[in-house]
Amino acid sequence: MSVSSWEPDPTGRHQYRWWDGEQWTDQVADDGVQTVDPVSANEAGLPLETPPSVPAPSRAVRNEFHDGSPPDPMTMLASRGKRFGAFLLEIPLAVVTLGIGYLIWALIVYSQGQTPAKQLLKIRVVNLDERRAAGWLSMFLREWILKAAIPIGLNIISVGIVGTLWVLVGGIMVLVNDRHQALWDKMLKTVVVDDPDDLFKPVPRPRHPLGG
Repeated sequence: MSVSSWEPDPTGRHQYRWWDGEQWTDQVADDGVQTVDPVSANEAGLPLETPPSVPAPSRAVRNEFHDGSPPDPMTMLASRGKRFGAFLLEIPLAVVTLGIGYLIWALIVYSQGQTPAKQLLKIRVVNLDERRAAGWLSMFLREWILKAAIPIGLNIISVGIVGTLWVLVGGIMVLVNDRHQALWDKMLKTVVVDDPDDLFKPVPRPRHPLGG
């Protein structure tokens, strides 16, 4: 094979290793992060046809390393209408899935920077500083603490006033800033982007044993 490309790492130490068209190089990638791991002469000469069985590189990894930088989320912002559509869609989804189904679904897709509604609408929460999908912890903080627990707590101590204002201000902010950021986006330094091609979808870690 004469074409250079990212391929599953034949040494088993990383997700992907750069094949220069003739042999394996020291350039490796894990979860979209490029590092260096030298290969021995024997490893460099391993045939391309026998890597361990792992998922093929995603389009996000190809774009990041072939273009030299991650995609710019500011060029892919979800529209304000789609933002509010996703917010409203969460409610019927929770009803249709009887609540518990929605909860399980949400806890699974949080690791991809999405909620159930955002997944259906193909939009994703992205960390601006890292240009990567928000992680599970950030999504949990965003959806359950900043958007739910805090306003509920404020409503309890203010007889339903301050918490409601928190939510209203958070939503109105989407309309008045060029990044379409809600209050919780400002606090977590995130934006919501259109991602129909999964450019920001995290690359899954390989499940084969080290050195396999």
